[in-house]
Amino acid sequence: MAKKAKNNKLAILTIAMAFAVVLLGVAMVGVFGNSQEEEPQTETIVVPEPEEAEEPEEPSNLEATLFFASDYQEGEQGNPKDNLEGIIDAVKEDKDNLDGLIFCGDYSNVSGMTNHQITPENGISEIKEVMSEAYPDLAAENMIFTQGNHDAMTISIDKPGLQEFDDYLVYVNNTEIDFPWQQGKASGSLYKVTHTAEVMKIRLNKLIEQGEKRPVIIAQHVPLHFTARTASQQGTGDNLYSSLVFDVVNEAAKDLNIIYVTGHNHSNGWDNYIGGSCYFKKAGDTILIPEFDKTKITTDTFKAETLNFTYLNAGYTGYSKCGPDNTLTGTVCDIYDNKIVFTKYSSEGVHQLSAAGAANTDPDDSGLISSEYYSTQVESPQEIERK
Repeated sequence: MAKKAKNNKLAILTIAMAFAVVLLGVAMVGVFGNSQEEEPQTETIVVPEPEEAEEPEEPSNLEATLFFASDYQEGEQGNPKDNLEGIIDAVKEDKDNLDGLIFCGDYSNVSGMTNHQITPENGISEIKEVMSEAYPDLAAENMIFTQGNHDAMTISIDKPGLQEFDDYLVYVNNTEIDFPWQQGKASGSLYKVTHTAEVMKIRLNKLIEQGEKRPVIIAQHVPLHFTARTASQQGTGDNLYSSLVFDVVNEAAKDLNIIYVTGHNHSNGWDNYIGGSCYFKKAGDTILIPEFDKTKITTDTFKAETLNFTYLNAGYTGYSKCGPDNTLTGTVCDIYDNKIVFTKYSSEGVHQLSAAGAANTDPDDSGLISSEYYSTQVESPQEIERK
């Protein structure tokens, strides 16, 4: 009996072990059986592409700071010396130093005397006094004075042609010989303007051949653009032949850094359509240039040209009847190694470079100049890239 019981215990133990093995196998299938059927899940990490770094702006070195102004004449807006002092006081708030001055003509105003009949010496002496008091380091030889239609040709008026400075060039055109006013009416004007254009072409082409990169500032009193002053409304053809000079300068400006600065049109609203007493145009802008017939002393037609250079009035310091903006101003020109910056100043501080254009009412020029050519407002400062 005892032996049989021992065998029974052995049988039971064997069955139990076999059952345990079966259970273990089932458990292992449950744990590992699907490992061959399902791919393990992995997390996808998205690495953002690096943002393009902005190229740092090229540093600019200031080479020269110039001041432009014109028409230093007594009028409804007070004494020109007081006006100039007020403008310069505002400039001094921003500019510690001036390297040059360019004044675009008319240094006195006497009723009935216009055709180069008045000495400019007193006016020029006052201007030098104001500038030297404000900027003692501004050298007299760096002050340029062009001739206006009121001014006699005296020792203080600069000779026409090219003047060279370290960081810029100045090209002077005077009214009596180089670029007259009332061109259609005044005898010999066509010859004078033709000769001026020919000489300018030779000299500007020479600069191009030499690879000149300094800014070339052309300073003259009478503007290039068409107004009612050119047309039959006034009857004198004030700048009738300006296309001769414009064509030469606009072609040269494809290679040269040219700045054209003028004065003269400070009364009767001649410049209303391009901003009144404050106007400014840059390369790519449209300018209206008179078309002329040699047999006529005026023209009511013009050609819309695309500028290759910068064109502005210097700023009037005596009086202005020009609307929509008749503010008395001067212009600061900062010349950097890679750009040129223009800022207009009145006695109140920084002023717009150009007002939005409008028609003149007296004389009414709306029949001459369509509103499509009216200028838009241009704020100060404006930056021009150098070639």
